[in-house]
Amino acid sequence: MLALLSPVSTDQYFCYDYTTCRAGLLAALERLSVLPQQRLSWSCDDGAGLQCDAVWLGPATAKKILVLISGTHGVEGYAGSAIQRYLLDALYVGGESLPDDTAILVIHALNPWGMLWGRRCDAQGIDTNRNFVDFEQLPAPAEEYPDLLEAFATKDAQERRRELATLALQWGQRRYEEVLSGGQYQADWAPFYGGRAPGFARDCIEQLSQHWGLHEREQIVLDLHTGLGPWSFGELISDHAHGSKANDYAYRLFGEAVACTHSGDSFSVPKRGLLDFHWHEMMQEMGCFLTLEFGSYGTEALFRVLLDDHRFWLHHDGCKEAALHAPIKEAMLRHFCPRDTFWQQSVLWRSWQVAQGSLSFFADKTR
Repeated sequence: MLALLSPVSTDQYFCYDYTTCRAGLLAALERLSVLPQQRLSWSCDDGAGLQCDAVWLGPATAKKILVLISGTHGVEGYAGSAIQRYLLDALYVGGESLPDDTAILVIHALNPWGMLWGRRCDAQGIDTNRNFVDFEQLPAPAEEYPDLLEAFATKDAQERRRELATLALQWGQRRYEEVLSGGQYQADWAPFYGGRAPGFARDCIEQLSQHWGLHEREQIVLDLHTGLGPWSFGELISDHAHGSKANDYAYRLFGEAVACTHSGDSFSVPKRGLLDFHWHEMMQEMGCFLTLEFGSYGTEALFRVLLDDHRFWLHHDGCKEAALHAPIKEAMLRHFCPRDTFWQQSVLWRSWQVAQGSLSFFADKTR
């Protein structure tokens, strides 16, 4: 099981360089040599040597799987990677033992391009967490969305913020957030764009699911995210339908700590095209998918920094204009992985609590 490591110094886990994060993950896995391991890797077709890695730890025949995903939104992968490496070290110190018939599946840097360049989206502008839709039957855009696009295009930043604030007042804050962040499939330069075909990350997920036969196993999936909600608070978000077997499973596991979007008790609103939906189809009654979301500077700051990022890339190539891109990237890193020791300690502690609780649940023979 997982030893509780004291994260007094977080520097060994939190870093802001993709290559260093991946090297740290591989080093942590090497220390866990007692556990059987299988690995799949996918390379981005971008010439930068970027990879998404999926590593299975434990018996190949295990029927109970704890899945830990980082980098679904690329820039959020810096905190997600730190969590994964911390938990792997906790497993090592804890004696490299897992409950019977249990394995851990670590998916590191699901969107490595976004992680490298400090963006939520991939190189095509696709938000992985809006890409899991049927592209032959795309959802219709919200009727209010053209008004948002018009506001997005306003050049003056202060005027743009006033226009967006006016829309939020007109529609109500919750509806405003649903229209803005719920997923859109029209404007490839704007935030929360779900693409027009499956992207890199979706291909990785579908291949690894088939490779390890995940539909045949009981799973607790923790998708590690940052940037939404109060400072350092780790919300357990369920996008399962209210009253579904999977949602009931989540409540048996974590009780009232679970926040269901469809009940309106989460900082997140219901969205389209979520990565969750891939697992929902597989799980039926065999587990749950939860987003472990760590807040930072609040919803307004989240939307502002995202829109600034997308407007920059609309007019510039950040890969080639490093000096211009540097402050944009730093603002994204600051929001999604604050360089604050207390925030980082809170993130590691809460993640240990949730992961240890998941493994203890698998070990409980009376459940």
